[in-house]
Amino acid sequence: MNLLTTRQKKALETREKLLKKSLNLFNKYGFEHVSVEQITKACNVSKGTFYTYFPSKYDVILEKFKELDSFYSTVEQNINQALPASEKILTLYKEQMMYLINVVGKDLMRTVYTAAMTNQVEQDHYLISPQRKIFQILNTYIEEGIRLGEFREDLDLTQIQTIVQRCMRANVYDWLIHNEELDLVAEMHYFTAVVLNGLKVVSK
Repeated sequence: MNLLTTRQKKALETREKLLKKSLNLFNKYGFEHVSVEQITKACNVSKGTFYTYFPSKYDVILEKFKELDSFYSTVEQNINQALPASEKILTLYKEQMMYLINVVGKDLMRTVYTAAMTNQVEQDHYLISPQRKIFQILNTYIEEGIRLGEFREDLDLTQIQTIVQRCMRANVYDWLIHNEELDLVAEMHYFTAVVLNGLKVVSK
């Protein structure tokens, strides 16, 4: 195993410092009200140093949020492959909601959703990117449900994907704007189960 040089260690420390300070400032003042200059002043580094690690302040959020991908891969491996596609989706969403509550937290998620609604984000937002691991997993389950006759054939794959993905975003958004009395795990399960039942083939 190659050991990091002193310079490499320093670079990692600087990057982590920029990441943490940026997220703290976003949470405190709001994503749209924090500039790169404010971040660099708080970290006592130059703007050039910031852009060495992050192309934009939006990329700071992406970096943190992409940590979810490794989590989703672990969840996928642990889901019982014998379950119907709809049950796999419900299980995936349950694990995701628990992770958002216990690990990510409301502050970071509010920042992510706020950033998604600002005009400072020029590219497609990560929340809806088809490259996200969770959407790739969901699509696999949806394709399986269609192939095995669990889901209706009058809706195409893209339509079902859109509907199922909106279940996630709608419930997370409700969680962010409500106080603690909203049980995200229970609401996600109930809402998504109702939607999935409406997508299933009706038994004759």
